[in-house]
Amino acid sequence: MFPDHGHRRIAVASPDDIATARRIAAERADGVLPVDEAARLDRLVAMVADYALGRPDGTILIARMRSGAGVECLAYDRDPATVALTPSTPDGVLPALDAVLDSVRGEADRFHVHATPGIGLALLARVLRPGADDAPPADALAQAGAVTVERSGGDALRGGPFIDHWFVSCAPARGGDGPCGIALMVDGDAAADAGPTEPPVKTDAGSGAEDGKGQGGATQILSAQSPTIMTPAVVRQMEAVVAATVPGLPAPVVVNAIRRDLKGRPELGLSHDRTLTRIGRSAVAVLRFDAGAVDYTALGTLAGAVVRRQEITALGARWAMIGFNPLAPASVHLRWAPGEHVVLYTGGCARLPALFIHRDLHGVEPTLAALVLLRDGAVSDDDHTVLVLRNCGDGVPANAV
Repeated sequence: MFPDHGHRRIAVASPDDIATARRIAAERADGVLPVDEAARLDRLVAMVADYALGRPDGTILIARMRSGAGVECLAYDRDPATVALTPSTPDGVLPALDAVLDSVRGEADRFHVHATPGIGLALLARVLRPGADDAPPADALAQAGAVTVERSGGDALRGGPFIDHWFVSCAPARGGDGPCGIALMVDGDAAADAGPTEPPVKTDAGSGAEDGKGQGGATQILSAQSPTIMTPAVVRQMEAVVAATVPGLPAPVVVNAIRRDLKGRPELGLSHDRTLTRIGRSAVAVLRFDAGAVDYTALGTLAGAVVRRQEITALGARWAMIGFNPLAPASVHLRWAPGEHVVLYTGGCARLPALFIHRDLHGVEPTLAALVLLRDGAVSDDDHTVLVLRNCGDGVPANAV
C-alpha cells in the first residue's frame, strides 16, 4: 500500500491528467480537511495542474502531510525559458508572479516557489485544516522536509508494497542530555513475491557513496540473494524502535536495536542468521542530531552529506545490509552549525549534496529543496526519497513568496 506521506506523482500532459490530480487531491483530503478547505484544495490543484500543463515536463505531486496538518501539493517543470524571481523587498512587498501562480498563492496557507534560470520552476502549496500549523516550533533544533515518490508502474511493476520510508522525531531535554532528534530512512528493493533479482553488475565499489544505494560492493554481493521481505508492518516496527531511542542512544546502537528486533520476530522467518539474509537487500540509515552535531550510521549504501555554504562532508556507511554481515555498523560524527543542512537520499539519485549548492538551496524551505533535488538529481526510475534537514539555530526562516 502506498503510504499517506508518499507523494503521488502525476505528469500533466492532457486535461485528463488535471482531472486525475483533482481526484487524488480529494482522496488525500478525505478525513483530513473539512468541506470548505477540501474545496479550496481542489481549486488550488486545478490551477497548479493547469499551469503545469503548459510547460515542459510539468509534474504535480500530492500527499497528506505526515503531521496530519493538511494536504501538500508540489509541482515542477523543466522550462528552459525560466527566469530568476525578483526577491522580496525589505518592506515586505512580494515579487510579481505569473497570474496563475499568484492565484495559487492566494488559495494556499503555505506557499513557496524556487526558480532556477534556464532549468525550471518548483513550487510548494499547502492547505491546512483549521487550527493546524506546519511551521516548526520556535525552539526547534531542525526543520525537516522530504519528498517520496514511487517508480513508474508502482506496485504492479514492483510486485509488492511501497517500501522507501522516512521518519523524523525530536525530543526535549532529558536528564543530562540536551534536546535531540533522530531520523530514519529505509531503502528496499522488492517484496517477497517480486520475482528474481537483477544479475550482478560490476562497477566501482565506491560509487554507492555518491549515487545512493547504487551498484556498489554490497549490491554486487547481494544481487543474487532473494528479494527483500520489507512490508509496511516491518517498516512500522522499525519506526517504533527508532522513536523509542530518541533521548540519547548513539546511532549505531539504534541500528543494532533494529537488527535485533527484526531477528526476534518469528513471524518474519528471520530466527536464524542464514534466513535473515533474505532481507539483506534492505538498506537503513539512522541520523541522530542535536544543535551542534550529527551522528550517522547506515547499513547499505544510502547516501548523505552535511552541506555547508561551499563545502560538503559525506556521511559514510558500512556496505552491509540488514540481516547481512554481523559486524557492528560504522558511525560518522560531524559538526553542523546553524543554517547548515543534512541531505539524505535513497537509490536512483546522484550528487544531490553538490546539486544543493549549485541550485543555491540554502535558504529554501526543506521540502521545496528536496523537490528541486529530486527533479534535477534523479538518474533512474526508482522509488525515491530525498530528506533535507536544516539546522534552525540561526532563527532565519526559509524563503517564501
